[in-house]
Amino acid sequence: MVKSVWYDMNFSLRIKELREQRGLSQARLARELGVGVGSVGMWESTSEIPPVKKLIKIADYFGVTLDDLIGRPEGHDGARLSAEDREVLRAYHALSAPQRELLQHLIESWKQ
Repeated sequence: MVKSVWYDMNFSLRIKELREQRGLSQARLARELGVGVGSVGMWESTSEIPPVKKLIKIADYFGVTLDDLIGRPEGHDGARLSAEDREVLRAYHALSAPQRELLQHLIESWKQ
């Protein structure tokens, strides 16, 4: 398995988000991808990420790009996320969709 520096957490959050958006259990996603349910659990817990061939299969399954799947920001310039930024991202992804929307509105109001 591939070990990473910054995208392992983003991947774990993103694959869980994609799975939950589609109403899939870990077991169902594992069957769809032809892997063991333990693999999906490990991916979601940031323990490990799959090899590139499996990442491509997952991205194709969800209809997303590899960058989107691993949580690589658009226009990424190679900079790494700080620990604080990763924590903010983790907290944001833990919110429900309505909570995220509320937070986004709050941030927009602060910009004004």
